[in-house]
Amino acid sequence: MGILPGDFFVTAESPETGFGLFSAAHFIWLIIGAAAAVLICLIYRRSPAEKRRRIRITLASSALAIELLKTLLLILAGDYGIGRLPLHLCGLSIYFCFIHSFIKSSPSSVFSQFLYFFCMPGAVFALIFPDWVGYPLFSFMTFSGFLLHFLITIYVVMQVISADIFPDLRRLPACILIMLLLAVPVYFFDKSAGTNYMFLNWPSPGSPLEWFSSLGRPGYLLGYIPLMLITWAILYLPFILHSKSSKK
Repeated sequence: MGILPGDFFVTAESPETGFGLFSAAHFIWLIIGAAAAVLICLIYRRSPAEKRRRIRITLASSALAIELLKTLLLILAGDYGIGRLPLHLCGLSIYFCFIHSFIKSSPSSVFSQFLYFFCMPGAVFALIFPDWVGYPLFSFMTFSGFLLHFLITIYVVMQVISADIFPDLRRLPACILIMLLLAVPVYFFDKSAGTNYMFLNWPSPGSPLEWFSSLGRPGYLLGYIPLMLITWAILYLPFILHSKSSKK
């Protein structure tokens, strides 16, 4: 493990110096991030089309810039290896959001739906069950971890509440197929390289996937099915209720 000058750039994880899962610091980060999300979403919703486009590009570009800066810092610290590749769903989501921000995508396009049904929930789960709790609270790795996942979440949510992305369950099968096309090669990469991208090799500590640990490996992966079904039901329920109320 390497370290750049200054404790802020530490790249080594340690339970002794980490901020801890569900600690006061963790909850403060979530509260601050949620407040920022509400503010940005309100600004986006009240903005005209061209300003919305600029906001989308700004958020997506900021996320990509942070990700690339993190990569550079890890390289300078001598701590960038096979386990640091952007192969987690959230790492890929950064690039998906960046591409999405520059193209004209309809509210119900498969690309937009994939961001809503997979990328955004993945980022939210990562915020609730962060796998970077071993880093010091005031470190670049902690800041980048929270900022990146909040940016992904905000990028999608602000468009959903403004109807720039409109959830469509008819697109869900295509989204699942895309996810499988991403996950299957990552699974075999994990097995060959000993990595844990997309948490396909072992459950992330403290996450709901640990509830299914008794099923062994890869049996615990079956836990993704009920977790995703519950998540999708929660994500789509507000739109079902809105549709019913509109018909009255």
